[in-house]
Amino acid sequence: MRSVLLGLVATLGLIGCGGGPIAIMGRVVDHQGTPVQKAEVVTEPQTDLVVTNSGGYFVLRQKINERGETEAIPQGVYRIHVRKFGFEDLNFQVKAEGGPVKVTDLMMKPRTPDIGEAAPEVLKEEERTQGDTSVPTIGI
Repeated sequence: MRSVLLGLVATLGLIGCGGGPIAIMGRVVDHQGTPVQKAEVVTEPQTDLVVTNSGGYFVLRQKINERGETEAIPQGVYRIHVRKFGFEDLNFQVKAEGGPVKVTDLMMKPRTPDIGEAAPEVLKEEERTQGDTSVPTIGI
């Protein structure tokens, strides 16, 4: 019983001192403080790719290894890239030494597209006529 109690105290001490699994978390907002949802967040070295939720929050805590299994991300220095169409990319670096790392609100600045640059084009699928056995084509 005493060893279990000591183990529990040691574990709680690690949590309180920043020990435990690595997690990098934060919030992405625009220049007005409005949450930016569905912004893509990626890292170097690679962890899982995540997108921000409706509140602009993200959490990075695992990666998929070469066997296709998930594993906790290791300690180290991570370069974080945040991108979303219509905004300038954000790039910053964090050092993860143990436990969660909370990044202060990240502000994305709006970006005006360059001349000739446009949003991705949405192509319409042509409708099939009755009796037509051909595969529908993606139209021009």
